[in-house]
Amino acid sequence: MPLPRSVAAGMAAAMLCVSLSGCGSLQQLTSSSKPLLGDESTSAPSAAPTVAATGEAKANKAPARPSGPLDTGTVTHRLKQGDFSVKLTYWTSDNAKLYTAESTKTINVSAHIEDADGTHRITVSTFEVTQDDGTTRAAVTTDSGKFDVTPPYPYSTVVTVPPATSGAKSLTLSVRLDLLVETAPKSNSYYRSTALDTLTLPLLTDGATR
Repeated sequence: MPLPRSVAAGMAAAMLCVSLSGCGSLQQLTSSSKPLLGDESTSAPSAAPTVAATGEAKANKAPARPSGPLDTGTVTHRLKQGDFSVKLTYWTSDNAKLYTAESTKTINVSAHIEDADGTHRITVSTFEVTQDDGTTRAAVTTDSGKFDVTPPYPYSTVVTVPPATSGAKSLTLSVRLDLLVETAPKSNSYYRSTALDTLTLPLLTDGATR
């Protein structure tokens, strides 16, 4: 039985309204860049690299003090002087690993003549030590005289090294021995031979480790 024209027209209008509402919702979903409420991402932002912590760890790592020649308490150097050699022995009762620029250092020095025939008299006329901390160079000690070092006699002395410039990282001791060597046995005629040596001592600075 055919529907009355007015009823058919009303149903068509209702269907068109539903169709248009659906189209409006679809357009809203596809054209908006904003997420729908309740659909926001819950993932946490990635953690930033711990650059500050790494830098702090590096800053807290103290520089290591380099090893020194007197760390074991003694060291020996041999200096060739033509037909003979000078054996220089340095030793200390200090703990050289604790030396700082501000500390006073006590170092024993002994010189022996080696490879000599023993018939030519040899004497020390000057023993001199200077210190250099990279900023200041100064005389430590000078011993002048006529000291017989003909084998087996040694030349021995104690050197007191005063404080260096504050903050210095190392201290270099320069040692000089002026030797008078007899030209012929019992001739009482001499020639000069100068022996030079260095001893570099690392120093503890603020924050340095042994």
